Amino acid sequence: MKVRLIALLIAVGGGIVGPKAVVAQVAALSPASDEQAVRDADNAFWHAFNACDGAAMAGFFAEDAEFYHDITGLTRSRAAIVASLIRGPCGTPGLHMRRELVAQSVRYQAIPGYGAMLSGDHLFYAREGNAPERPATLARFLVIWKRQSGRWLMTRIVSYDHRPAPYSPSSREIPLPADALRPYVGRYHTASGDVEITLEDDRLVLRSGGLKVSLGASAVGHFFARERDLRINFSGTSDISTIEIEENGAEVARGARVESR
Repeated sequence: MKVRLIALLIAVGGGIVGPKAVVAQVAALSPASDEQAVRDADNAFWHAFNACDGAAMAGFFAEDAEFYHDITGLTRSRAAIVASLIRGPCGTPGLHMRRELVAQSVRYQAIPGYGAMLSGDHLFYAREGNAPERPATLARFLVIWKRQSGRWLMTRIVSYDHRPAPYSPSSREIPLPADALRPYVGRYHTASGDVEITLEDDRLVLRSGGLKVSLGASAVGHFFARERDLRINFSGTSDISTIEIEENGAEVARGARVESR
């Protein structure tokens, strides 16, 4: 800040000016109203994105905008960017994507003589068909905004560090002793492959193909995975004989017990 202030003192009027003039000049370089205007424009754009409104989205890009993405690469021009958004996130049948800002991560920075930049994290939620919405992807963004013809427009967009959204189970776990967990141990055959249930360190573990998750009990006979949105339900008349697995609220596997441990 000290270096910037010295540079400003030298630049204004070719000499040293008083503190009131310095404060006024700093305010002119980065007024609070510009920050709010950029944030409002950002919110309005993502409202249009969530609604898959291509015409509204187009109004927030400069004609020569460039979009850098760590998965899809570089897209140039307003028309091409909007087309890619409509074709991609908005164009997959049965899938709806919704973006939510991670508010505490957002940073605003003025770019003197040009505009401003907005950076932070955002979370994308996915809803497939009639299944419940679920957190899908977390990513970072940096957007360069420029005021043109009385409007704030995006000129450069960088979307990067895409990764699976962290999962937090919504079910409350109830403690069950090892003796109460042991009856569920065994191998279950389903149409999509065998499921192995083992007891390790007094907790149930599910393995199927390359999948391995630990299970917490939500009720007797009903479990959830701690690492992802899976629900596992066991049933049987005299003993545990069947398993049902749901992912994101939809059944993905059902089968019968073929081996006990």
